[in-house]
Amino acid sequence: RKVIFFVTACLIPSYDAFAPLQSLITNQARGNQLPVLPGPSIIIPPKHSVTHLHSSIKGIELSGLLYDSTSLAAEAWDWTANLGAPAALVAGAVIATLYESRETLVPRKHETKLIRLAKQSCRFLLLTSFAFETLSIIVGTVTGNVLLGHGEQIATKAIVGYTSPLALLRHHHEVNYLTIQIGFLQGLFNWLAAVAIDLLIPKENETKSARKMNQCMATTLVTMSFWITAFYNNHLNFYVD
Repeated sequence: RKVIFFVTACLIPSYDAFAPLQSLITNQARGNQLPVLPGPSIIIPPKHSVTHLHSSIKGIELSGLLYDSTSLAAEAWDWTANLGAPAALVAGAVIATLYESRETLVPRKHETKLIRLAKQSCRFLLLTSFAFETLSIIVGTVTGNVLLGHGEQIATKAIVGYTSPLALLRHHHEVNYLTIQIGFLQGLFNWLAAVAIDLLIPKENETKSARKMNQCMATTLVTMSFWITAFYNNHLNFYVD
């Protein structure tokens, strides 16, 4: 055993950081009385000190936000996630429409000014539609992370009193709530308008019956857009028509 201690002491480099340990092992191998080495100072925090997540984070926006009910916050997150699914579907349909009509929407010199303007407007509506749907998805995802990242209010005097998930969103995250909803609807309207304009643009070798059918379909899309707007305005929760 003493031989092992002595060999270990010889293997340790004689740096200042290992000097106390080297001296301890050498004395043990020689049978000398071991010196008393000062032990490390350990600071034991008091039992009553509790580290709070929101109070320890300084300078972060919404760091001290607490909801009346975490279950309502989870249901509000479900709403943002459910709205992100149709927004992704519309964004995918926009990309498909954009690539299918990529060549036909190029303005030609022999075309009239109205047709060139219609093609440019159609392409602009498709690009903005994709941007609106992407914005709705991103804001909805980030808002969901915020909703699931904060705790519940325990102080009775600080409770707001909302009783629905959308009321929670409107009270704490009204800008996010409006951005998600309006971004989705505006992207949908822009896509429908772009498809309607594309149907109204005359095509080469288009028969008379096909022309009338395209005009009928474009009129149907415009009528449906007005109906969606009326339906949406009639079912607003917190705002007047």
